[in-house]
Amino acid sequence: MYRPEDLSSLERAILGVLSIGLPPSRAAGSDTFRIDHVTAVVFGLAETGQQHVYLGPDGVHITEDFRSTLRASIEGLAEKGLVTYQMAGMPAAAGGFEEGIELDMVNPDEHPVLLDRYLGQQCMETLFNIPAVYPFLMERYTASGEVWRRLREGGYAT
Repeated sequence: MYRPEDLSSLERAILGVLSIGLPPSRAAGSDTFRIDHVTAVVFGLAETGQQHVYLGPDGVHITEDFRSTLRASIEGLAEKGLVTYQMAGMPAAAGGFEEGIELDMVNPDEHPVLLDRYLGQQCMETLFNIPAVYPFLMERYTASGEVWRRLREGGYAT
């Protein structure tokens, strides 16, 4: 059994972000709902107080260096049994897709499945306790709830 303090700060950020319940980015109408984008912003804010540190020039897509680091951290979480990969070959949930990006666990809408929800919730609470992270993460959490409400009203998952 793992505790948040047993994980790296990026692993905690990944699990915490997975716990906020992001909707598919295309359904939300914005790539700012992508798991990689939200994790990059949260990690940047937590580590440096700057939200654009790990984002490219467009302010939305992550840098290649961060993408590699993120992939390695997700693979580490998978080895620990805390996340698992999405099933390959399934149609992507509504969401933007960048040409040239492999369909893997960092795909905008195919993020890993969180296996330890309790640990994920603890990591999310840890993130909410970081003053620089709180406003951004709360905004994504609130906006996600609105998108999910709209999707359910439109018949999604019924």
